[in-house]
Amino acid sequence: MSPYLDVKPVLIAGATGFIGRRLVTALLDRKTTVYALVRDVVRVGPWPQAAVTARPGDLGQADSLTDACMGVHTVFHLASCGEEPGPGSGEDLHWRVTVEGTRHFLEAAARSGVKRFIFVSSVKAMGEGGPSCLDESSPACPVTPYGRAKLEAERLVLEAGKKHGLQVCNLRLPLVYGRDNRGNIWRMIAAIDRGRFPPLPETGNKRSMVHVDDVIQALLLAAENPAAHGQTYMVTDGRVYSTHQIYVAIHQALGRPAPRWTIPVGLLRVAARIGDVIGKIRGRGLIFDSDILNKLTGSAWYSNRKIETEFGYRPTRFLEDGLREMVDEYKGTERP
Repeated sequence: MSPYLDVKPVLIAGATGFIGRRLVTALLDRKTTVYALVRDVVRVGPWPQAAVTARPGDLGQADSLTDACMGVHTVFHLASCGEEPGPGSGEDLHWRVTVEGTRHFLEAAARSGVKRFIFVSSVKAMGEGGPSCLDESSPACPVTPYGRAKLEAERLVLEAGKKHGLQVCNLRLPLVYGRDNRGNIWRMIAAIDRGRFPPLPETGNKRSMVHVDDVIQALLLAAENPAAHGQTYMVTDGRVYSTHQIYVAIHQALGRPAPRWTIPVGLLRVAARIGDVIGKIRGRGLIFDSDILNKLTGSAWYSNRKIETEFGYRPTRFLEDGLREMVDEYKGTERP
């Protein structure tokens, strides 16, 4: 691998996020010069790590990004509009933040002489998954505003590689978990701990996941390998998990047995349909409806063979270990 990250400056958009904070730490450990793109330097204040320099820039304002990119060799674009950013948020917000923001960032990077641009995308750009394992050659059929915006941003990244000579790469991530994350797995841990999560049956569904440490591994590999130019890669831990397996594993991490009984799938479907009807009457979704049921029992699994074959990417963290560290954090303790 090339050692250039050790000496040439990088700029990270999304440096304060779950993945971004880990990436900052990994780069500083390598003595890399790190700049963090922030909209308001004054409001952010001093960076927690003194070695990081905040640079002002707003993805919504193209002119603000040129100075932020000056003197930078590699850009890591992790900033994004959340999959479910809030009530009333839809196609327009995702398009403005993810698509137009990425377009502005690419143009500024090209003007400023940036050499490499790594974009963090999502498997949602492929669609919602299904019974078959998807890879980079599978048709991309996104069905959500978030997924459509990610796919279009990927296209802009690859186009900029041809138009501006940037060395570009897209990384598609499934559910990412690990310490300091407050996403779906954290909420599932809390619900199970409080006895508020239904004992789901084993449906044999297959879900891909990846630990944040292995996301960082993939980011560094993509930045260090010229062969990544113009490519898109799936990044997973190489395993698949059913929701029931995750449910049982969380119980084990909490130090308690999982219930021996489960709710029949048929009963769950009836409850979901009732939730659909009530949701339509109320004008907003309930805590359980068909959409939630599909997320719990549906499959969405992806192959990481391409990045393994081309870069030697090897997952090092898996669900059981990752859940233990998350449960330790949830309980407010740390393992030695």
